[in-house]
Amino acid sequence: MNKKILIIDDEPDMHELLKVHLNKIEGVDILSAYSGEEGVKIYKELHEKGETPALVIMDLNLSGKEDIELIDLHKDGMDEKLDGVRATEQILKIDPKANIWGYTAWFDTDWAEKLKEKGARKIFGRVTPFKEFAKMVKKFLEEGE
Repeated sequence: MNKKILIIDDEPDMHELLKVHLNKIEGVDILSAYSGEEGVKIYKELHEKGETPALVIMDLNLSGKEDIELIDLHKDGMDEKLDGVRATEQILKIDPKANIWGYTAWFDTDWAEKLKEKGARKIFGRVTPFKEFAKMVKKFLEEGE
């Protein structure tokens, strides 16, 4: 059975770019969720079937918005959508052993620090080239952390 990687990001282009590189790793299935809510639902369904993802790649801003004021509300939990921090919390309630990596433009912020505090194992900035990120994912899948 292939190892599953779940990408949780509100930007379809990010999914496509990550898939181009991650699909080069032999023996993986890439799954996509475009919101925190969808990501938690997919993770829960897979976990209940015994098909727990080996890795979750989590963005922080899952608002679907680009306006900084709206993103600030999202970050502070003041809108209706789960951000990456709250989605991470919910996934870890389902499975405390979940491997969650942040891959976000917000990597060097207090928001990213909250993600780490809530249980994300690593945080990568979107300045990390996709090819290099895929190499780190491959190494993780082969060797574990």
